[in-house]
Amino acid sequence: MAESQVPFPYTPADMAAIRASVSTDRFATYLSEAKGNERYAIELYLYNARLAKAFLYPLHVTEVSLRNAIDGVLVALFGPAWPTSPALRGILTPESLGSLDTAISRANAKQLNPPRGQVVATLTFDFWSNLFRHEYDRKLWQVNLTMALPYSPKGTTRAGIQVLVRDINYLRNRIAHHEPLLHQPVRARHADIVALTGLISPVMSRWLKHFSTVAAITRNKPGPNLVGQTVFSRCEPNFQPVRPEDKLLDVLTAYRADLPALVCVDATGCPVNLLSAADILAYTASKAVADGGIIDFNDHTIGSVLEAGTLKGRWVQLAKDAPLAELVETLKAPAVRGVVSVDTVAGRTVPRGVVLRAHRRY
Repeated sequence: MAESQVPFPYTPADMAAIRASVSTDRFATYLSEAKGNERYAIELYLYNARLAKAFLYPLHVTEVSLRNAIDGVLVALFGPAWPTSPALRGILTPESLGSLDTAISRANAKQLNPPRGQVVATLTFDFWSNLFRHEYDRKLWQVNLTMALPYSPKGTTRAGIQVLVRDINYLRNRIAHHEPLLHQPVRARHADIVALTGLISPVMSRWLKHFSTVAAITRNKPGPNLVGQTVFSRCEPNFQPVRPEDKLLDVLTAYRADLPALVCVDATGCPVNLLSAADILAYTASKAVADGGIIDFNDHTIGSVLEAGTLKGRWVQLAKDAPLAELVETLKAPAVRGVVSVDTVAGRTVPRGVVLRAHRRY
């Protein structure tokens, strides 16, 4: 789910509506984890949802890879029509046979005499996971395990794979039923997913790991110290306001080294950009080089610095009462150099404080 750039108000009515929709019992899990702090509980609930979303891609890759690998083994042993093969059906447990027949029935409902691939895609991860149970040790895997998992290290056993797949399937089912993941060993399960996929295809494992966002989400699990604090609590309220038409000579004459930044505002006082003395220095240096080492600061304005184009996309505006966690996340973006904390006064957005990426402290 996308991160919102606008802080949610969380009024008492909003909180009551969220609790009612989530259900008292379900929200109680997060409220207990947050020791009664409702805002923290909401942040934990959102974190759980983001984590579940992040796992969808790794689970997708490993499930598709595993079922296709097992399908290859079943084709080799029982032929392309293995879903209806009496030889295979004769070795399946009643549970597995029931799952297979359900998948065939569902595939038939979509297309008469569906291809094997459609049946394979309809089968649940539970079905594939259960094929590694001890009942299938001699029937399937005693001599065929490396056919499905060609990159297994020496000593890999069916029992070991069963535990690996079972644990992954357990996490998958919790995610599918929107259960809390707060006390699940999610980093270990992610490592298991990467490892299992690597036994089938090292390339797929690398591809999975490269694009997975699970690690990024787990690193940003909200803590109680970030809940209740606001963006403004970490901002420097003192800054130098400037306007596009201000001459650089006037700006530099008024400049104070103890002010961290300059906030450029329009005629109504609304912020339009954030810059530092270093930005002005870089601009004037480039102009001096172009003009033979000489520059008249009366000939250049703040607008000239902004029009040079090097400051675009380097600052973000956040509401002063936005959660501190939002500031933390914003300043992690590589392009963002600073944040302007703003307030709304008489319908106008006015700056209240600044924080530069280089000066951040949480």
